[in-house]
Amino acid sequence: MCERRSVSGEVYAASEADAPVVKLFTKEGCTLCDKVKDVLQQCSGDEPHTLLAVDITDADKRDWWDRYKYDIPVLHVNDAYWTKHGLTEPDAVEALRAAREGTFTSPRGEPNAAKYEK
Repeated sequence: MCERRSVSGEVYAASEADAPVVKLFTKEGCTLCDKVKDVLQQCSGDEPHTLLAVDITDADKRDWWDRYKYDIPVLHVNDAYWTKHGLTEPDAVEALRAAREGTFTSPRGEPNAAKYEK
């Protein structure tokens, strides 16, 4: 029997204390999540940020599982919903710059599977 491994934790950290914090809602084996991580890593030189992984399959993350189970990867920046499914480098740079400048606004369309499964 294979044991599930949590992928929650810090992926990398910006050296600037006030850099935006991106949360990647993910789970083990999510290849789309790996692509998003790669895009964010490529942007980290121009737009420093900290990247945290949140494994929605962890026992203490049940609420996130209920909301995001059909939509990972889901990204938050500074604890505000940002985007889901994929990310381009220009979109990442734009959002990270807005977060750093304090002008980021969360778009509509945050997934919530639990709302539709009652």
